[in-house]
Amino acid sequence: MVVWGYCNMDKCPRIRSGLSRRRITLALIIDVTLFLIVGIPVLFLFIRGTPFERGFQCDDPALSLPYRADTVSTSVLIIAGYSVSILLVLLVELLNAIEQKCRHPCNNAEGLVYCVRGYSVFLVGFVLQQLIVEIAKNQLGSLRPNFFDVCRPQYNRSLCPEYIREYTCTGSEYGADKIRESRQSFPSGHSSFSMYIAIYFSFYIQWRLQVTFSRILKLFLQFGLVFLSLMSGLGRIQDNKHHPSDVIFGFLVGLSTAILLVGEHYIGLQFHFVGKKLLTPFEGSVNITYRSNGDQRDSCCTCGTNVPTFVEPQTTESLLHNEYFSGNGSVHRHTACTLKLNEIPNSRHQMPTPITPDQHVEEV
Repeated sequence: MVVWGYCNMDKCPRIRSGLSRRRITLALIIDVTLFLIVGIPVLFLFIRGTPFERGFQCDDPALSLPYRADTVSTSVLIIAGYSVSILLVLLVELLNAIEQKCRHPCNNAEGLVYCVRGYSVFLVGFVLQQLIVEIAKNQLGSLRPNFFDVCRPQYNRSLCPEYIREYTCTGSEYGADKIRESRQSFPSGHSSFSMYIAIYFSFYIQWRLQVTFSRILKLFLQFGLVFLSLMSGLGRIQDNKHHPSDVIFGFLVGLSTAILLVGEHYIGLQFHFVGKKLLTPFEGSVNITYRSNGDQRDSCCTCGTNVPTFVEPQTTESLLHNEYFSGNGSVHRHTACTLKLNEIPNSRHQMPTPITPDQHVEEV
């Protein structure tokens, strides 16, 4: 039976190894090509995108806020986001290894591929959410709250209080890039990216972190991620970079992207779309879960997934009399991490009694 990150050797015979390598190589080439097809336009829109030149109302107070420097710039957010995500993966796998109860996937080379595949889904989701953000920014051309201060628009004042469509930006204090960015308010890229990281790795923590020394560790880690995301979005409002609606919609974009990739698995369904394909089991590895007669609980290695049944070698009754072994010699199926055999029935072997001379005579 195939499980997350592993497969049964019976389902992965060696005869398929050559074909699997070719298919994996082909899939890798196709996926990287698709990633570049989407990623390069996103990068171009981010650096050189030309937003739609939207008009404005004369002296609109929503656009009259002063310019402020970024508390968290875009470059700092990206570096911090990826650093936190990598450190979080290492922390979760380290805590799992400390438990020493089961074999965890990232403890070997094959498991490293498992972790890389999981992180590749994160990268795909980042490109997808960024694509939505950049297209919306350039197509809508929404004006930032500091638009008047950055652009310094020159227009015919006699038209006021009508809607101004024709104007020229004369501001030179902040540069052409800032003027271009002043027309890219909706939605908030900071909010989208930070919320995407928070939700994606909240799912990751919920599924992967399997420790028994704390019952609220997961909650604190997940809350910390969401809290940092909220602070990042609120900081954009405080810096006069976005309207509240921009931040709210950015949160929704990040949240929706994370749920689209991995969320359905955690509500009882399988992974959907690209997540289901990229996080396929790694061929060539075996996951063996030992069973016991205790209460049925999820394996700490597979986190609730089905696992193959461990089968004991058959033992003849003349060697070992034990009701635990049935006719086929298989172990009863339960989902604990330890194998507990029933106690072997005690059998007393009578020692031969010494024969006295009198007894010997009687027998004769």
